[in-house]
Amino acid sequence: MKLRFVFAMLGAMLAGAANAQVEIFCQPIHTDFLISEETTIRVEVHNNTSDTLVLAGTNRNAKLGFELTTESGAAVSQRTELPFAPADVIHSGETWTRAIDLLPFYDLRNPGRLMLRTYIEWDGKAFLTPKHFFNLTRGPEMGKLIVAAGTGQKKATVKYSLRTVARAEGEMLFLCIEDPETQVRVAAANLGTSIRLYPPQLRRDAEARLHVLHQAAPNRFTHSVLTDTGHLLNQEHFATDYQMPEMREVDAHVVVTGRPYIPGDDRRLPLGPETNH
Repeated sequence: MKLRFVFAMLGAMLAGAANAQVEIFCQPIHTDFLISEETTIRVEVHNNTSDTLVLAGTNRNAKLGFELTTESGAAVSQRTELPFAPADVIHSGETWTRAIDLLPFYDLRNPGRLMLRTYIEWDGKAFLTPKHFFNLTRGPEMGKLIVAAGTGQKKATVKYSLRTVARAEGEMLFLCIEDPETQVRVAAANLGTSIRLYPPQLRRDAEARLHVLHQAAPNRFTHSVLTDTGHLLNQEHFATDYQMPEMREVDAHVVVTGRPYIPGDDRRLPLGPETNH
């Protein structure tokens, strides 16, 4: 009887120890990321301890971080600390969820397959997630434009390119900005879904704004206007009812003509660019 009681107490103690812990989960939101786009990781922490976990500030008692390596095992260089604030606390019994963009904090300029693990250090213990993998890719080039930038000794060239990456919802088109000599990419703006029936068009107007016209769906084209640094200013959509939307220059301005797209309109161009006549 006493032995049974001892085993029962031991089982209760072990169960309590198992519950008094931190559970942590992480998941990249995509399998493939284009270099210089937001590289977002979803992180979820369950605080099963009796303490409050404080991730920042003078009362910090826990540290959340990432173990990020290349496929060969080399550590990816971290540029700055992750941006936690004193308000980032996880009370006992609570679940804390965040979407964290790794791009500002790690050197993610090179293509390749990366391994990610997320950890929390607390009370002399470390809690670690399983390994997750994702790919950094330059993406196939669908169009490009190289222009002069700066003046005098600071004069240089900038390359704007249209590149795609596959996602669960379809192929996505990005406008990328990079130094054509070093191939260092500084920005990647997501322009939305794209299909390859008609090749996208890229132009720059007299005010240094960038214009992209691409086929976003069988029945829809999208005209995007961006700053020369890749900030999206505006998007408008055009239908494909037997008339190809046209982008052209008028008095140093870039204009797109066509019939505005009405959601639900299923009319479309009947032929591809190779056979349309």
